[in-house]
Amino acid sequence: MKKHVSILLFCFIACYAFAGGQVDSGRDSGSTSLEAGQFVNPDTIDAYAYINDYAFPYETNETEDLSIFVTLEKEKILTIGDNVNLFIGLHVNDKEYFKRNEGNYIVFIHNPEVLLRSEWKNAFISSLTKIRQTQQSGAVLGIFDSTANEIIPITSINSIEPALNRIRYNRKVYNIDVILDQSFRKMDAIENDYSTRFLWITDSDLLKSNNSARERAYFDYLMKLQSQNKISFSYLGYGEVPNWAVMNQSLKNAGGNSYYADDFGEVENTIWDDYNRFVYPTVENIKVNVSLMPWVTENRFDYRSDWYPVTGFRPVTGYYTHKLNNEIRNMDSGEHRIFLYYLSLSAVNKTESDLYYRTITANGNTPLGFCSVEYYSYSAEKTIYRTFPLQVRYTEDYDDYTAHTNQDVKKYTILQNTGFILKELSQLVNKRDYHTAILLVDSQIKLLERYLAEKQDETIAGDIETLNKNKELLMEQARSLNYIR
Repeated sequence: MKKHVSILLFCFIACYAFAGGQVDSGRDSGSTSLEAGQFVNPDTIDAYAYINDYAFPYETNETEDLSIFVTLEKEKILTIGDNVNLFIGLHVNDKEYFKRNEGNYIVFIHNPEVLLRSEWKNAFISSLTKIRQTQQSGAVLGIFDSTANEIIPITSINSIEPALNRIRYNRKVYNIDVILDQSFRKMDAIENDYSTRFLWITDSDLLKSNNSARERAYFDYLMKLQSQNKISFSYLGYGEVPNWAVMNQSLKNAGGNSYYADDFGEVENTIWDDYNRFVYPTVENIKVNVSLMPWVTENRFDYRSDWYPVTGFRPVTGYYTHKLNNEIRNMDSGEHRIFLYYLSLSAVNKTESDLYYRTITANGNTPLGFCSVEYYSYSAEKTIYRTFPLQVRYTEDYDDYTAHTNQDVKKYTILQNTGFILKELSQLVNKRDYHTAILLVDSQIKLLERYLAEKQDETIAGDIETLNKNKELLMEQARSLNYIR
């Protein structure tokens, strides 16, 4: 499975953010379900994170820690009114640009029984050995023992295996909030001034759909509380697929990462990767805000009729949760974030009925708002703030209108829809609306095939394969129930 300087970026439009650092979208969540003849559980997909699995479309500035790109889909819109989407892209420079900043690294293996398998135990030994060999300046490396309620220090390579042997026969299961509370108390007591990363490794979903809202709220509370105490939290899952949308949202203000591993080899690589992300801080306390003018309307989704020939389709509103004001605790080197916002302007005569609009658009430009980005830069040791005004022009010339369309924004709008369409399928099937489901999937396949023909892309090719499997399952079920012949 898949995988202090501040800048402020203001847009007159809306944004959504995810967990700081690396985020698993759950892109491969549906493979097991499809093999069992079932559609993917919507909870196992973070559709907003899907878009970040694709290659970033723009070249980064090698002289900056964070490159920011704010682009509208259209420079001109028709006088009858139209949609215009906003692309906001953030891209962090490569690791070589940043300085190493040592920290404490604490690992918690939720189900130590996995250590009874030699290949898994050896994977943990290998990854912890690499960390111990590179860790500097008295920082703590340890394993949290929930039974004894203490951190077992790894002071040398020779102490790694005895520490793992000590916990591998643990069988008692504690509530998640108890483990978090105890472990955070122990990390608070570490006697140095370094930041601390807590890596929770588990084969179960910590935030199951049936967990009470109170339990989830407490989880969020602890994440936010400890992030203020220089403790960040990363999640590494194997076995049960977690609720990615909820997990990533919970990690958003914690400054950690989310991962999924299929086997012990991926676990080994991921632990090392997470440690490296942690000790090379880049930018943090990122705030992306969008502000809209009164004559601009924000839409939650974009299923244009010329892309998806469906009628009466009502998307599940609970899946579309992006916000105008967002914060990300941190981003890692080489990482990017893409935010997409769907905006609408009315016909020019309706817009011009606003006196304020007529006053400020004498030059023919229609302001949509502005976008602001603020972040703390470790390299500049200060907060950076930038703003980006947004504007378009009305036109009656259709050729002029199409000539000023940004194809990258259009492409990434369509690419992001893949995750949302996959989340929609189970609901459509439950309502026996196979016609809409098949049309959505088939239309998305055709759209992606055009992009793949222009340029080979493994991620797009994988999405097409997944969509085709879902289409086959839809057709099979629809025929068995006589919804199609």
